Amino acid sequence: MAKSKKNVKQLVVVCALVGILSVGSILAYFTDADTATNTFTVGKVSIDLVEENWDPDTATQITPLEELAKDPKVENNGVNDAFVFLEVVVPYAEVTVAAQDGTKAAAKAWTELFSYTVDNTNWAEVTGTIKDVTYPIVDQTAGTVTHLYAYGSDTELKAVAKDTETTTLFDYVRFANVIEDEGLEGTSLDIVVNAYAIQTTNINDGKTEIDGDNADGKTSPSEVWSVLYTQSPEMPTTP
Repeated sequence: MAKSKKNVKQLVVVCALVGILSVGSILAYFTDADTATNTFTVGKVSIDLVEENWDPDTATQITPLEELAKDPKVENNGVNDAFVFLEVVVPYAEVTVAAQDGTKAAAKAWTELFSYTVDNTNWAEVTGTIKDVTYPIVDQTAGTVTHLYAYGSDTELKAVAKDTETTTLFDYVRFANVIEDEGLEGTSLDIVVNAYAIQTTNINDGKTEIDGDNADGKTSPSEVWSVLYTQSPEMPTTP
């Protein structure tokens, strides 16, 4: 019996040593770790509406068929390429006009009080219904007609690169040949020009999976405007 107890005691010691060796082997695993921090700089879309030849001092006491320099264009002063739109809001009234030879029209008619010649080589008017809005927007209550123009063609917008500018949408406006006593004498008439810009990549691409392709967004005026209109960028306050 004494011998058996000694063997048991030796067995316990051996098991304890095996346990110590097992713990030691776990603590000896090779380990490593690594990390990567990638810095991404967020871009910026920023534009200025420029009218180099507009002189407000010439726009007083205007007369029928008078032409005045007004040449809106857009400068990209951001860091990303941009697609650009110009919105022109023209005063609209029910008046009697005359032909250039002085022949008076038979009756009053709703008339845009200013006209202009668009640079059709570089700008295209956007027409039709987009987001339940039909362009041009005719509002007799407000007395305005709103025209929308895209920098590019009817089917494809042109990218405006950083530190570059569009061509002028038009160079002059002409006051309508409205006859006397139509209620316009002494009134103030406003032409409002609004400029809008949006990034050129990834516009309404419709993808549900990431594929690394940044060039598969929409580029037609109507599709891009539908996205820009939904975001409704806020206009700065007129100084």
